[in-house]
Amino acid sequence: MTVQRVLFVADSLEVGGAERALMGLAVGLAARGTQVTLACSVGGALAVDAEISGVGVLALGTRQVKRRADASFAWALREEIVGDPPDLVHSHMYASTVAAAHALSGLGIPLVVHELSEAFWRDKRARRIAAVAYRSSAAVIAVSAAIGRRLLEVDRVSAAKIHLIPNTLPDLPTKPSESAWSRSEGEPMVGVVARLQHDKGVAVFLRAVDILSKRLPAARFVIVGDGPERRALQRFASDRRLPVTFLGFRADAQALIAQLDLLVVPSYTEGTPLVVLEAANAGVPVVATAVGGIPEQVRDGIEAVLVPAGNHRALGDACFRVLSDAFLGERLAAAGRRRVHEADPAKTIDAIERIYTMALNAAPVM
Repeated sequence: MTVQRVLFVADSLEVGGAERALMGLAVGLAARGTQVTLACSVGGALAVDAEISGVGVLALGTRQVKRRADASFAWALREEIVGDPPDLVHSHMYASTVAAAHALSGLGIPLVVHELSEAFWRDKRARRIAAVAYRSSAAVIAVSAAIGRRLLEVDRVSAAKIHLIPNTLPDLPTKPSESAWSRSEGEPMVGVVARLQHDKGVAVFLRAVDILSKRLPAARFVIVGDGPERRALQRFASDRRLPVTFLGFRADAQALIAQLDLLVVPSYTEGTPLVVLEAANAGVPVVATAVGGIPEQVRDGIEAVLVPAGNHRALGDACFRVLSDAFLGERLAAAGRRRVHEADPAKTIDAIERIYTMALNAAPVM
């Protein structure tokens, strides 16, 4: 028996790495003839892309549900499932996984859970709630070996349920770049593309800029993204008169990455971030923290320079090395491009389809 109709569940369709990764899967499945519908607590900028690509969108609420259990989201999801039952439900992100597990109770429809982050933010209560969802699932997909270890050792998920499928670069349309900045010859552009929240480490990047801008006074720095820490980060940069431009949310972020001379990923925690793959694909060298699945995506000294999380001096030194050594930057960029091209998105869809078939035909694994 094969899966014909799949319901994806996501917190929202905002433009973020997790959202674009799941969109890539949804679009890839739809292109192969699977009927894919995407249910979320609220829509977002990616909803239009979904509809154009043949993926139906159901916005079930009026406010985003994120990092919490929400009974109204679960009930709205259950009503949709009962009214139009899919063959299988595929959940992404904590709030959606919790809602999907409750919505499917007693219905006999298999649940596949996609884990895209290390979830360090979860407290004991959140882990207990997640454990219920894992027990009721047919399979749990980890996008990195680090997440797989967490599922096994911390969340006590059965090894038979865990499947390692790293993110690959999704085949989604790139928004044409709008005018973002102007610069003179010899002014290297260094950027961070991230949601402005603590775990993305943008404050560490700014402390690195405070040192780096003195060593490379011609360099310019941009931060693409929005989030709860934006005001505090802007105040820090302003107080120290750092040469940093905050661009806010940009639908053309992928195109902006290609205009950088260096992409920096200063996160404290990550899954396998798409921004690293996008930079590599564009031939842009990367300096990143050695956290989560990043060392599985790019190797230190080969495709990127990796540093410890939270160490602004190490981060600044790594950026200085790449920016002051053109040969190093070109070598990293070329190796990164080769590595990202080795990963075949079609094989990712193949692996997802095999998990679906297993989930539909196999007895539950507790």
